[in-house]
Amino acid sequence: MEIPSTELPKPPIPYVKGWRFTVQSHTPPPPTPVTQNGCCNSMPEIEERRDLSAAERCLQNPPLPGKAGSTTLELEIVHLLKVKDGTNAQVFVINIIGSNPESSWPGQKVVAKVYDPLYHDDDDGYLNSFRCVDKHYTHEVASYENLSEFQGDAVPTFYGSYSLDIPVEGLGVRTVRLILVEYIPGILMKDANPQDFSQSARQQVMKKIIDFETDVYFKKDMCNEDISPRNVIMHPEGKLVYIDFANVLFGRKTDDYFASTIDMFLGQYISPLLRWTNQDNAWDFQDWIDWDWEPWVKAEYAHTADTITQEQRERYDS
Repeated sequence: MEIPSTELPKPPIPYVKGWRFTVQSHTPPPPTPVTQNGCCNSMPEIEERRDLSAAERCLQNPPLPGKAGSTTLELEIVHLLKVKDGTNAQVFVINIIGSNPESSWPGQKVVAKVYDPLYHDDDDGYLNSFRCVDKHYTHEVASYENLSEFQGDAVPTFYGSYSLDIPVEGLGVRTVRLILVEYIPGILMKDANPQDFSQSARQQVMKKIIDFETDVYFKKDMCNEDISPRNVIMHPEGKLVYIDFANVLFGRKTDDYFASTIDMFLGQYISPLLRWTNQDNAWDFQDWIDWDWEPWVKAEYAHTADTITQEQRERYDS
């Protein structure tokens, strides 16, 4: 068994309250392909993990190039949301204190999400952190761009993708990618107590989640494989706001050869009666569900039954 990534010698995490740094706008390449074991380490990569320090590996494995932009922003961290070793991304609230060229940015509070492989959880060497964060970054940027019509309501407003250079003592400079999005007040659904809500209120919450997921699946052909209470913000005004699109599948499927042969009925509405009646699909929300799930879904979406074709039924029932 390999050493856990959190036990490897590393520089201190730089993302601390009060830290000021400059980022440059960046356009990522298209979303990386999603294939079976695509983010897993090969044996040579496992050997590299054993032979080089975590920081040295970051210099050996820079992020995918993309295209550097001409805008720079000066940022200051004002509040930490999720900053620790052994997580997929570092997330914190920042103030934008300067921009070049000048804009209306300064003074605005937004959320920064940094895809830093140095502090990524590589599952004891099983995962390749560099391919993982490349995937998360490229998929999340593409997702926000595709979800532009939902921004400012069900999805945070997207303020762009950026690049950050971080000095590594005695070694050089390593580069990480990040995005900036709207700060959303409220509480993560995972931190809310379901018992504080009536059954009727919880059913309304679950219906909103199904409706949003179905809408995105239909309009954008995007399948979010990580809809979970940890990725849903309960806004004080009562709406739900969805975050974290790092594990979205474009075209409703993976990029494996076998998947490429399957007709996913792109651009066609797929009724929740085909995709949500199985309670396993709502497994992460079990603490919120204390009613008989399948009959409830069938009753809520009975009006969509006549949209289902025989071909769709055969595909989604298989």
